[in-house]
Amino acid sequence: MFALIDCNSFYASCEKIFRPDLKDRPVVILSNNDGCVIARSSEAKKMGVSMTQPWYQIKDQYLSKGGIVFSSNYEFYADISNRVMNVLSDLCPEIDIYSIDEAFLDLRSFKKNIDLVNFAYDCKRKIREWVGVPVSIGIAPTKTLAKLANKVAKDDPRFDGVVILSEPRVIKHFLRSMPVEKIWGIGKRLTARLENIGVKTAHDLTQIDSRLIGDNFNVVLERTVRELKGQSCITLHDFMEPKKTNNG
Repeated sequence: MFALIDCNSFYASCEKIFRPDLKDRPVVILSNNDGCVIARSSEAKKMGVSMTQPWYQIKDQYLSKGGIVFSSNYEFYADISNRVMNVLSDLCPEIDIYSIDEAFLDLRSFKKNIDLVNFAYDCKRKIREWVGVPVSIGIAPTKTLAKLANKVAKDDPRFDGVVILSEPRVIKHFLRSMPVEKIWGIGKRLTARLENIGVKTAHDLTQIDSRLIGDNFNVVLERTVRELKGQSCITLHDFMEPKKTNNG
């Protein structure tokens, strides 16, 4: 099993760590020249603030509703990221850092009788208490499925930030409900090509022969299909370092 730990609204969460008065307040982070929004707290999202939205367009209305704004402070965010990763390294030495606010843990080195639920919530609690950042955790047999589980954990409040995909019937349920464009590594252009051949969901993608995908698309998508079927075969080197535009 693999776990993906993803910090929620990372830049905004960092700014709130030493400002308890900002709890439940909308927070946005601006680009280097304060030109546009690059991160949002959940409260700011609910206000309708969009990523990359020009600051001048929303400034007056946002501030009039009690919104808080910060200029970006990447050195500070990197320091908080290091603290999060250190906590994760103590919990599981087999760690692959994917980006400033995401990391995979390879849980295969743990004893087979590890309680995944307790592990996930202990991890979530320690990062929140020791660093001050909320996280979402997805656990599954492959990195791609862990990414999918993490997205569900982050988007659906019913799961309290943790989703564990271990049973085939449960995995199939989430594959059927996950649009193909939401799968790790599949962008807009690839989505359009897949939709042209009738692939709308993650489950649709698993129904296509992986070798056919490899012949007509690329080897990374072929591996993605195999991962969705439960075969671990992707490394982080298969993907370029992501351009984080969703830290809020």
